[in-house]
Amino acid sequence: MYQLSENIKITPELALKYISKHNLGRERFDTLYDYYIGNHSILSRTKGTGASNNRLVCNHAKYITDCTTGYFMGSPVQYLPRGGKDISAVKDVLRRADSATQDIDLARLGSIFGVSYEMLYFSGDKNPEIKLASIDPRNAFVVYDDTVEQKPLFGVYYMPVYDENETLGGYRCYLCDKERVTEFFITTGLKIKGTPSSYPHYFGDVPIIEYYNNGDCQGDFEQITTLIDAYNILQSDRVNDKEQFVNAILLIKGQVLGDSSAEELETYKAIKEYGVMTIDDGGDAKWLTRQFDEASVDILRKAIENDIHKFSGVPCMNDVSFSGNASGVAMRYKLLAFEQMTKIKERYFSEGLRLRLNMIANALFTMSAIKTDADDIEILFTHSLPENESELAETASLLKDIVPSERLIKMLTFIPDTE
Repeated sequence: MYQLSENIKITPELALKYISKHNLGRERFDTLYDYYIGNHSILSRTKGTGASNNRLVCNHAKYITDCTTGYFMGSPVQYLPRGGKDISAVKDVLRRADSATQDIDLARLGSIFGVSYEMLYFSGDKNPEIKLASIDPRNAFVVYDDTVEQKPLFGVYYMPVYDENETLGGYRCYLCDKERVTEFFITTGLKIKGTPSSYPHYFGDVPIIEYYNNGDCQGDFEQITTLIDAYNILQSDRVNDKEQFVNAILLIKGQVLGDSSAEELETYKAIKEYGVMTIDDGGDAKWLTRQFDEASVDILRKAIENDIHKFSGVPCMNDVSFSGNASGVAMRYKLLAFEQMTKIKERYFSEGLRLRLNMIANALFTMSAIKTDADDIEILFTHSLPENESELAETASLLKDIVPSERLIKMLTFIPDTE
């Protein structure tokens, strides 16, 4: 977290200093993104000439991120009014801005990098609307004050700009404080070029929101990259062993295959083509093969894979324990670690969503005199887990005189339009 005294004047020059600091962490972000897209360290392994060097990528990193993102944010976040308040204006903004898609992208980026960023802005047409944009964490950050409340002071988004030859020419920067957005351009050498321009944004707070994936801002697979590397090496070497077995050397003893090199070469070709050969008395032929214990190797593979799922908290859905018609309660026990990790995500993500709702409410009041209190909005997460619909219906029936009908209907996942 970047922190600064709230009494210091916020300028493009100040933002440039923090851009330089932020660039120091780019290598970590690039490494995490490489693991997600399958560019693992095994691909750079080299061996001597003639040695088998298969380099297999078993992309557990992408599996972990896709599973956690789908489970956490596969079902759109729901916004419910408290005390019968009218929140239709805010919900309409979220619908028009396609917040559900933005939320999935923010959750995916957070799973990869440990943090994700969102920028609120107005469209540039004649009837400006509030828009949401998820931002790559390699090009954005937020600076907070140094008080115990740690309120955001300003945020920066520096967008890479390329020329017609796809060469990076610099960055278009957006410096957002609580009142204005300042645009300026910096070169690849991180120098300000030209004259900055600024304009008000009407959101009443810093319109760049930082979403934490967890308290340590770590990606979901960041702590197990070494296990992923070990799994890739083991699987690659298993294929290498098989390849070397197929390409084994034929040892021939006490047998002359020809009177000249040319005759020997013809005999070698015949043996390879027809797969048979004649041996004189006292001669012998056998393959020189490398011996390996496949059972022990598979035990090691399973141990590494179990550790990957154990320490990431993401279960292997192909495991036999997930087969059968388990009840919803039994399934949740199997997913206990996964659930706990997702609950942590919820806590931090909801903080960012609360900031988003406050700024949308501020902008609606400033631009359209529509008054909505963001505290009147309840944020509800629904996990994408296979549900026992009979159990849900039975639960809803038991609670019909206790829980409001709107909440009960939203529990029934098989109803697409709860309203």
